[in-house]
Amino acid sequence: MFENLKNKLEAVFCFTLNKNQFRDIERLFFEIVRRENTTCENIIGYIKTVSNLENRDGRNKFFAIKNTLIRRRFPLTIKRQKIDTKNIFLNQLKEPLNDDWKGNKKFKPLKIFVEKEVKASQLVENFKNFFPDVPIEEVNLYNKYLKTNKFRISDLKKPIVFIIKEKWDFLKPCPCTKEHLSCGYWILNLGFGCPFDCSYCFLQCYSNFPGIVLPANLEDFFTQFDILYKNLKKPIRIGTGEFCDSLALDDITGYSKQLIPYLKNKNVLFEFKTKSNNVANLLKIEPSKNITISWSLNPPLIVENEELLTANLKERLEAADAVQKKGYSIAFHFDPIIHGTNWEKLYRGVFKELYQKLQPPFSWISLGTLRSHRSLKAINELRFPKSDIFYGELFLGEDKKLRYPEYLRREIYTYMIKQIREYDSKTPIYLCMENKNLWSLLDKNCTAEVENSLLGLE
Repeated sequence: MFENLKNKLEAVFCFTLNKNQFRDIERLFFEIVRRENTTCENIIGYIKTVSNLENRDGRNKFFAIKNTLIRRRFPLTIKRQKIDTKNIFLNQLKEPLNDDWKGNKKFKPLKIFVEKEVKASQLVENFKNFFPDVPIEEVNLYNKYLKTNKFRISDLKKPIVFIIKEKWDFLKPCPCTKEHLSCGYWILNLGFGCPFDCSYCFLQCYSNFPGIVLPANLEDFFTQFDILYKNLKKPIRIGTGEFCDSLALDDITGYSKQLIPYLKNKNVLFEFKTKSNNVANLLKIEPSKNITISWSLNPPLIVENEELLTANLKERLEAADAVQKKGYSIAFHFDPIIHGTNWEKLYRGVFKELYQKLQPPFSWISLGTLRSHRSLKAINELRFPKSDIFYGELFLGEDKKLRYPEYLRREIYTYMIKQIREYDSKTPIYLCMENKNLWSLLDKNCTAEVENSLLGLE
């Protein structure tokens, strides 16, 4: 990745690096260069200045150089705590994908696959009407088709649509991270995949097929939910935004036009979570007190660089304004919060726009910092070579996910809560996938049983 770096290091420091040693050193050089916009020569000079290497043998020279680089790579954390090198993830450098395909904000499928059982469904008819020139192919079962067609990472976000008959997990509790408090969320599986392309999206390391899967048999969810609803002992929160964006394709799928009338006045709280401004159907439907429309928010710079093909911040807030004026409850998610240069100023600007445009209190605001499985960092580098978000102060946490250390997450949440409370004293706030220590930052009424205070249902 860096031409002649190994030769330069060995010549300057008079020892030989083995393959694994050089992999770690090369990765640290790469990330420091990206973080600081500096040069390898500058870093080598820094090592010579701060490291006493003269009387060390080769192995000890390697550890001294590596530790010097770690201190420079994590400048905030090294001042606050001892860094456990086992929690530093140094993946092998690879060249970005050589792929010229780019997505389009105006969604149009490349191809549509339809399971034979649902070929006469309204959803298939909708896609035919919206995209009369897009080829449609019938398949017996989409998962069998995928097994016989090779999947590549470069195909991951190409707009291929599979319309299927969902037979299994229509509804299940959110799989909260072990050792972290749950917010009591349930997931309605209304598809898998998303037309948007966020650099931090966990679906990139969770999916083993390209495109978007959409169920055509929503009536089966209603049948299953009727059974569950009879046995509910307390209200639950349900959302559709875990494995897909709730509204990104709603003009085509029309899911909201079926869900809202069905759920109207039921003793559950249903959430449509989105990064879109696709609210035309909502504005035609009579609101219900148990339906909440929520938006994920980030500063414009992050939206532009990391949330590709999504509605921009202004468009999201304008959509929220229209929905709120229609009579819906609205909510917001600051997740992932991304720490970096001028992060406080960037998020302060979002809060200013939010509270200038919209009227609190909201149903809730959730906060969560950037976190991911380690494999996502490698995928991010392959697919988003201009993204720098994984070069922040990220370490492997207790759950083995890359996370900011607890001291930094505490600083982030403290700042975000303070900003919210300067505008808004009533909206409930909760944390996503966080531990008890950090939940203690919240208002007294926002506890691990957050669903009780958020529901507010009779």
